[in-house]
Amino acid sequence: MLSAGIGLVACGSLMLMTGCDLNDNDYVQPVVPVSYVSLYNASPDAPDLNIVVDNRTINSQPFGYADYTGYLPFYTGQRNIKFGPFGANNVAVDTVVHLVDNKVYSMFVVDEYDKASVLVLDDSAAAPASGKAMIRFANLSPDAGTIHVKVKDQSELGSGEAFKQVSSFIEVDATITNFEVITDGATPVTLQVPDVDIRAGRFYTFVVRGYKVPPAGSKRVLSAEVI
Repeated sequence: MLSAGIGLVACGSLMLMTGCDLNDNDYVQPVVPVSYVSLYNASPDAPDLNIVVDNRTINSQPFGYADYTGYLPFYTGQRNIKFGPFGANNVAVDTVVHLVDNKVYSMFVVDEYDKASVLVLDDSAAAPASGKAMIRFANLSPDAGTIHVKVKDQSELGSGEAFKQVSSFIEVDATITNFEVITDGATPVTLQVPDVDIRAGRFYTFVVRGYKVPPAGSKRVLSAEVI
C-alpha cells in the first residue's frame, strides 16, 4: 500500500482555503464542504500514471500499479478526474464524479489500459458490532471471471463477484484471518491470503487484481491486497 510515496499535493491542489481580510482577533476559519476520496491503480498493464483533478496534476511521482493514496480531501460537487501516462499530456481516462459533503469514496482505475475506466465506490456502511470488523470484496482482475472469497475452511463470504463487481460490506470477526480466493471455470485457481490482521471497528476492502493468465512478459499475476 502507498499513502505518501507518490508525492501527492492534495491539500494544496484540491482544497485551497482562504480566509477573510480581518485582523487576528476577528479571523474565523471558513467552513469548506469536503469529501474524502482514496485512489487505487488496479490496471494490470497500465504505465505509471498522472492523477489530474480539475485540470491540475496532484502527484509529483508516478502513480503505479497497485499504488494506493489513502484518503484525500476533495472539494464537493462535480469533479473532473483524469488519468494518463506519468509526465505526458495525453489522457487515457476522463470522467466526472459527483462528491457529497462529508462522504467518503474509493476510486479504482480498472481494466486493461486501452479500455481503462474508473470504478467509484461509496464507502458508507453501518458500524460493526463489538469485536467485529466490516470487509467487502472487489474483483478487479480482467481475466479471472467470477471470484469467490472465503475464510479458509469456512463457508464463502458473499456469493461470488464478477469482474468490476464489489460485494456489500460483510461483518467478520476481528482476528488474524486466513482468506482464500477461488476462481470459476474449467481451470480454477486458488489463491491463499494468510495472516490478515483484521482489527475491531475497522472497514476493509479486499482487492483481487492482476491476471489469472498473464500475457507474455507480464509479471502481474493474480494477487490480493487488503486495504
